[in-house]
Amino acid sequence: MAFAAIHPEAGRIDATLPDLGRGLTWDQVHKTRPRVALRCPECSHGVHAKVSARKLRYFAHDPGRPADCAWLNESLEHHLLKLELATAIRAADWHAELEVRAPDGTWRADVLASSHDGTQRVAWEAQLSPITAEDIQERTERYWAEGIGVCWVSPGGKAPWIGNVPSIRVQEPRDGQPWTVVDGPAAFHFEHGTWIAVDDPELTAFIRWVLHGQTIPHRVRPRYRRIWYPTSEGYRRRSLIWTTSRHVDTETRHEAMRQRQDERKRQREEQERQAEQQRQTEAEARRQEEERQREAQRQEQERQRKIQAAEDAARWAEQRRQREIEAEQARQRREVEERQRQEQARAAEEQRRRQEREEELAAGRWWAQLSPAQVDQLRDAVAEPLWKREATRVEFDPLGVTVDSAYGIAIHVRRRLHGILRPSPASLHRLPPVVPVYVRNVREAHELVSTGNIDPVRVVHFDLPDHEQMSLM
Repeated sequence: MAFAAIHPEAGRIDATLPDLGRGLTWDQVHKTRPRVALRCPECSHGVHAKVSARKLRYFAHDPGRPADCAWLNESLEHHLLKLELATAIRAADWHAELEVRAPDGTWRADVLASSHDGTQRVAWEAQLSPITAEDIQERTERYWAEGIGVCWVSPGGKAPWIGNVPSIRVQEPRDGQPWTVVDGPAAFHFEHGTWIAVDDPELTAFIRWVLHGQTIPHRVRPRYRRIWYPTSEGYRRRSLIWTTSRHVDTETRHEAMRQRQDERKRQREEQERQAEQQRQTEAEARRQEEERQREAQRQEQERQRKIQAAEDAARWAEQRRQREIEAEQARQRREVEERQRQEQARAAEEQRRRQEREEELAAGRWWAQLSPAQVDQLRDAVAEPLWKREATRVEFDPLGVTVDSAYGIAIHVRRRLHGILRPSPASLHRLPPVVPVYVRNVREAHELVSTGNIDPVRVVHFDLPDHEQMSLM
């Protein structure tokens, strides 16, 4: 898509102008027979006049177009922004020409604005694609070298070169509103001592201000490059802005005031420095006198210290002798106490072993009362109800009688301790807590309970005889 073309007779024509810029009507190039041999000003390939669905007039390349044509690769958004810029320039009563190339090819302006007398020119560049700050500065300087002003226009959210070259950020129309400038113009507020961004002027008004010299690009002084943006309530760093001469003068006056303030501050600091130096000189004299007095006092204190040290040494020697005597007495007491403790430990160990032997003998007598058949009979009495009621297998400790089970047999159900089979009455203190114990009959239960070392509730007994019954064959 392009808005300009080369007419074989009229030369360069512009689709955005009513007379195409050469006194022609659109019908003279659109759908004519025979077709007018129009060419692309960029690549010289053939083009033909077209009208978009939005009634936008433009020139489209004929088949076989070259892939490297710069205009061919521009987006529709780029073309529409260029058209908006040209429309605003013409509304400001300046001449606008789209897609203008320098005779030597050093620059190509998206829209070149020219005053009617031809003495002033400003290039308006719609920059949508990414570009480095170095490249855009170089292209800007090319325009300046030709005496052409320039303004770079970005409709996007990210343009790191905004504020480094003459540039603005624009916002496309929303809700019926016109194109607006959201970044670039600023006014200097003397009382705040800062530049404040102008609140979203219309793009058409901004272009008119620039072309008529009411708004100019200004290189901001280093200390004022933090620009306040009321809309976002934040600061942004800008080296170059658009403003009026009056605001430039205001910045200059504020800078002069700041310099005067800085000079007064420097003088005040110099006076304070001299006063401080005088105070330090006097303080040094006082310090030396105080040091002399302290030295005399120190020497006297040192003499007194030596006297006191001698007295302290004698006192410490006596105290050390007393401590050594007390330490020896304490050592002797500890040795006596240690011998007593060892005697008590031996006595306690002997008592523990004697008790274990007695318990072991008692357990032997306790289990000697039963034959193997009676033991098996008691096991069956414990296991059978669980098997019938819950189909649960009972496991007896394969080690048999153990000390940990109070010289009884541990009973497990589902790998958990279920109870103790026939613990020894002399060893009930070794029973695990809570679990029940199982004995043959009431006599054995009474023998356990009568020790006073087990809760009767925990004792389960069966109606098994004391003596093995003989079976008749």
